[in-house]
Amino acid sequence: MSAEKRIAFHPGAYPLLRIALLYACGIVIGRVLAPEIFAGGELDDFVARAVEQTGRIFSEWLLTGIFIGILFCFVVPRLRSRNPVGASLSLHSIPVIYLLCILGFGVLHSYRHHLPHSPDELLLQLFEPDHLTFYGIVLSDRTTRSGNRMLTVDVDSIHIGDFPSWKIPFRTEILIRTDRIHIGEHSDAQTNTPDSAGLLPAAGSYLHFQGDLQPLPQPRNPNQFDYAAFLSRRDIHCQIFVTGITGHFADGKGPFWIRQQIRIRSALNQLFSDENSGLARAIILGDRSDLDSDLRTGFSRAGLAHLMAVSGMHVGFILLPVWFILPWFRRSMLFRCIGLALGGSLLLFYAGITGFSVSVSRASIMAFFLMLARLFHKPGTSMNILGAAALLLLLNDPIMLFDVGFQLSFLAVAIILTTLPGTRYLLPQKHRYRKTGALFQFVMVSVLVQGGLYPLLIHYFQEFSVAGPLSNTLAVPFVQFMFLWAFLNLGISLFHESAAILVNTPGDLILTGLTTYVNRIGAHPLSWIEGSLPGPSIFGVWFFGTALLASIRIPEIRFKMAAGLLLCLVILQADRAVDRIRAPHLQVTFFDVGQGDAVLLQTPGGHHFLYDTGIWSPGSDSAERTILPELKAMGIRRLDGVILSHPHADHIGGIVSLIHHIQIDTIYQSPAPYDSRIYHRYMHLALDKQIPVRLLKTGHMITTDPAMPMLVLAPSDDITATDPNNQSVVLMVLYGDTRLLLTGDAEEESEAYLVEQFGDFLRSDLLKVGHHASRTSSTYPFLKAVSAPKGVASLGLHNRYQHPHPEATARLRDTGVTTRFTSLEGAIIYRSDGSGYSFMPW
Repeated sequence: MSAEKRIAFHPGAYPLLRIALLYACGIVIGRVLAPEIFAGGELDDFVARAVEQTGRIFSEWLLTGIFIGILFCFVVPRLRSRNPVGASLSLHSIPVIYLLCILGFGVLHSYRHHLPHSPDELLLQLFEPDHLTFYGIVLSDRTTRSGNRMLTVDVDSIHIGDFPSWKIPFRTEILIRTDRIHIGEHSDAQTNTPDSAGLLPAAGSYLHFQGDLQPLPQPRNPNQFDYAAFLSRRDIHCQIFVTGITGHFADGKGPFWIRQQIRIRSALNQLFSDENSGLARAIILGDRSDLDSDLRTGFSRAGLAHLMAVSGMHVGFILLPVWFILPWFRRSMLFRCIGLALGGSLLLFYAGITGFSVSVSRASIMAFFLMLARLFHKPGTSMNILGAAALLLLLNDPIMLFDVGFQLSFLAVAIILTTLPGTRYLLPQKHRYRKTGALFQFVMVSVLVQGGLYPLLIHYFQEFSVAGPLSNTLAVPFVQFMFLWAFLNLGISLFHESAAILVNTPGDLILTGLTTYVNRIGAHPLSWIEGSLPGPSIFGVWFFGTALLASIRIPEIRFKMAAGLLLCLVILQADRAVDRIRAPHLQVTFFDVGQGDAVLLQTPGGHHFLYDTGIWSPGSDSAERTILPELKAMGIRRLDGVILSHPHADHIGGIVSLIHHIQIDTIYQSPAPYDSRIYHRYMHLALDKQIPVRLLKTGHMITTDPAMPMLVLAPSDDITATDPNNQSVVLMVLYGDTRLLLTGDAEEESEAYLVEQFGDFLRSDLLKVGHHASRTSSTYPFLKAVSAPKGVASLGLHNRYQHPHPEATARLRDTGVTTRFTSLEGAIIYRSDGSGYSFMPW
C-alpha cells in the first residue's frame, strides 16, 4: 500500500493542509472585522498609528515564533524518520493554544494589509496630484481596447514643483493616450510623431514622464469587476495619467527578470510567424498583452483558457525532462544537493520569466517539494504539499486568498488529488491499468476540473465551457509538444537563428491549427453556456458533492458526505420555496453609464424592462461596457422591452449591441423623427431580427406585468416643441401604492404640458430627474406637482455640459427632493414593496 493510502484514514493526516486552512480562516476573519474595528472612525489618528505599528511588530515576531516552533518541535524530528511525512505528525499533538496563535496571526496579517502605508497613497494625501515628474523602470506594457498603452512602472524617484528629486519607490500603473502624448527630445526616438514606430516606451526601458496622480477607480456598478482591488493585490495603489514623456532609454538596467522576459519574448517573436507570435507568448510566458480579445473569448468558451494562464501544467512540461534524470543524482549527498539546486533553479527561472503568477508559484513550490522527496527518499502526501504551498504564498501576501487565480488554481489541484484516484474504479477491472485506463483518466482530469470549478466559474465569469473536456483531450498533447519544442528551439537560436526558425515550423503549424479550432468551437453556441448561481447554498452542494466523489471508496466518510449533500439540497430547495412565497417587489437600478441614461426595471412578476440604453462612443458603448455584463451577472437572458425615451445618442447608444447579444421582445420609442447613423442602424437591425417597434404617445399603456402597469404621459401632439428632448417618453410606473416617474430629457415645454394635463396625478414617490439635472428641466411648477421625496439624476462626473446645473439642484432642494447622483455614487438601486421605495446600498 502506498504512503498516501497508509495515512489516508489517520485522524491527524495532512497537518500542513489543516494549518493552511486554519490560517486562511484567520485571514477571512481579519478581512471581515478589520474595517469595522480599525476603520470605523472611533480611534483617533495617533491611536490608529500606534495600533498599526504594534500590529506590524507583533505580527513579525509571531510569524517567527510560529515557524520556528513548527520546524524544530514537529517537522525536523520527522525528517529523520523513514515514515511518510505526516504519518507521525498529527494536529492532535499540537497544543490548542498554538492553533489559536495561527488563527490569530491570520487575522493580524490580514488586517496589516488593510492599512494605507504605501508611498503612493502618501503622495495622494500630501501633494496636489497633477503634473509631477516621475522616474522609473517599465515592467510590462499592453494595449487597451481603445488603442492606448497601459504600462506597469516601478517608480524610483519623483520631482515635485521646486523641490529636488525625492527617492520614493512605489509601483504604479500609467496610461499613455497615444493620440495626445508628447515625447521629449531626450528619448531614444528620432521623431515627435506620437504614432511613430518605436516611439512609445516598452517593457525594460527607463522612463521619465509627467502625469496626474489619481486614486484607483472604484466599481461604478454592482457587478462590475473590482479593478482597484485587483491592482491593490499587486501592490499598486494609484494610477498616473501621463501628460508628457521627457525621455525613455533602453539602457538594459532593468530588473533581472524583466530583462529575461524581454529576451525570450524577442526570441519567440523570431521563432513564430507574426500571426502566431502573440499566442506563443501567451501560452509559454502568460503574456496576453497583444492577444486579440475575440481570441481570448474563444479560448475561454472552448475550455482552453488555462493554456494561456501559465499553470501547473506548464511547470510540468518544464520539469518533465528533469524528472526522469533525477534518480541519477542519488549517488551521494553532494549529487542530491546539486540535482535539487539545478531543478530548483529551473523552476525559479520559469516562474520569474512568467511574472511569478499564482498558479506558477503554487506549481513550482509543489514541484520543488516533490523533487526533494524523490531525491532524498522522503515520501510525502500530495495534499500536505498543496497545503505547504498555500501556506507559503499566503504568508507572503494574505490578500492573495481572495484572488480568483489563487482560488481556481488551488481548488483545481485539490479536486484532482481527491477525486481522480477513485474514478479509476468506475472502469471494468480489465481496463483499469491498461492504456484505456490511462486515456480514461486523462479525459477525467478535464471533466473533474471543469465540473468541480463550475460554481466559481459561473460566479466570477457567468460562463461555463461545455466543450472543455473534448478540447483538452484534443489540444493538450499538441500544446505540450509545441511547448517543449519551442524551448528546444530557443536553445538552438542561440547558435543559429535561421535553423531554429526552420526547425520550429511544426510548432508554428500547431498554433495555426489551434487558432482555427478555437475560432470554430468558441463561436459555436453549444460549446458554452451562461448562467448564474441560484444562491449561496449551491456552494454547499458543490463541496459535499465533490467530497462524496472523493470518498466513494471510504464507507465511514461516504455516508457523512452523502448526508451533507442531501441537507444542502434541501436548503437549496427551501430557499427557492421561500423566494416563491416572499412578497414580490419592484427593483429599479439606475446604472452609472456616464453622461447618459440606462434604468433597469425588474418587475414583481419577473419581467425586465430597460429604459434607455446609455451612451455611444467610438469603439464601445454603454451596453458593451456596463449593461450587458450587469444583465449577465443578474442572470437576465431576455428583456421584455427596451423603452427608448428619445433618439439622442446618450440614450440609444447601446441599443445596437443589445439587439446583437440579448433577446428583446419589443422596442418602445418616441415617435419623434431623427436622422442619425445609429438611429437608422438599430431600426434596420430590429427589422432584420423581426423585433416589433412600437411608438408611444400620451394615453398608451404597457401592461406586460399586470401588477405594474406603466402609463405613457408624454409625448403628445399638443407639445409644440419639436426638439427630441421635449418629445421624450415620460412614464408613470405604478406598483401598489407607489409611483415612479421616468422623464427622459423632458424640458420646460414638456414639463408644462404634463402639469397642465395631469396636475396632482404627477405626484410620485421616486423621480428620475430630467435631462441630467440641467437648468432647462426640473422647473418649479413641475417639481411641486410631482412632490417626490426622492430623486435620481444620471450624469457623468466632470462632464462638458457642467451638469448638474446649480439652478436645477437649487430647485430640487427647495422642493424637498433628496437627490442622488450617479456621478457621485455610481449605480443607484431602489426597491419597492408596494408601500414605499427603499434605497438599496451595494
